[in-house]
Amino acid sequence: MSGAAFELLATAILREAQAEYAALVHPGVNSEGKTVKAPVDGIGFVAGANPPHMIAVHHTTFNRDQLRKKWLHDPAAVKPRKGKNPTMPAGDLIKTAEIVAAEKGRDPEIRATLVLTTNQEPPEDLVRDTHAAGQSRGFDVDIWSASRLAHFLDNTATGQWLRRKHLGIEQERLSLELLQELSRESLKIHLPSNDKAAWISTNLDLGIAEAVREQNVAFVVAESGLGKSVACYKRLDQHIEAGGFGLILTHQVISSSLMIEQAIESTLRQLHPALTAGAALDALAFCSSDHPLMLVVEDINKSGEAQFLAEKLAKWSSSGQTHPATGLPDVLYQCDC
Repeated sequence: MSGAAFELLATAILREAQAEYAALVHPGVNSEGKTVKAPVDGIGFVAGANPPHMIAVHHTTFNRDQLRKKWLHDPAAVKPRKGKNPTMPAGDLIKTAEIVAAEKGRDPEIRATLVLTTNQEPPEDLVRDTHAAGQSRGFDVDIWSASRLAHFLDNTATGQWLRRKHLGIEQERLSLELLQELSRESLKIHLPSNDKAAWISTNLDLGIAEAVREQNVAFVVAESGLGKSVACYKRLDQHIEAGGFGLILTHQVISSSLMIEQAIESTLRQLHPALTAGAALDALAFCSSDHPLMLVVEDINKSGEAQFLAEKLAKWSSSGQTHPATGLPDVLYQCDC
């Protein structure tokens, strides 16, 4: 991995891993994704902190035996050779100390944290010395070594999303970002055959929207050819476009599932087979009564067991398995009559 690629990934991890780092600016990489010279690789101020709290970041892909000089080299402490000045640049911690000192000149109460990321595992004595050097200069040091970065990437849902995006490693845990992607993929797979640009608003659209506002389950019953499929699809499309989550479930999935969570999980794993067990519960955890998971069930009349499936869906809705506090899915059902 190139230095620029590492910086982009490490910065993304920091922003997602800790709220204090969410607003980091990344001056160490330009708009073309290439590293550029800058006093720090990242900098930001924690919103609302009192006293103010500055975050400075330095990334490095230096080898393990070069880390001490990269972080701690102090030209002022080097005795120059006769007639020559030190040529090695100041270490990251020394450069940051100058910035912290300048900020303390503006506000003596300011706090500062230096974040050091590395694709290596620093020796234990370097870890101790680096923290001590920071404390002696009035700021904290937060070291993100290769194993700490990897732990976030491998063991959190958001980390796995970043791992997939930056490293191409398939995601096994459902993240909010992946749920958004799968919601759009579900729409794409089930797109009605007629031209989307030709769709117009109908009374059926208004009726579905009103029904969903008033209750968790809406059975859409109308004669064949009146646009039930398109109306339900449009409602789900609008929900997802507004930032919500949603899926289209087949009647086969409903028939083979004992609980609504099983139906959701089966659908998610059809869309993304690498997902591990528990994806449905993760999906519901991302939702709320204000931002529910909306489900559209395909025309159950095509199943040959419409009454059985309708009773199952109604039972799921009233069984207590689903309620607003857990992000109860809004469910739209299509039934020809």
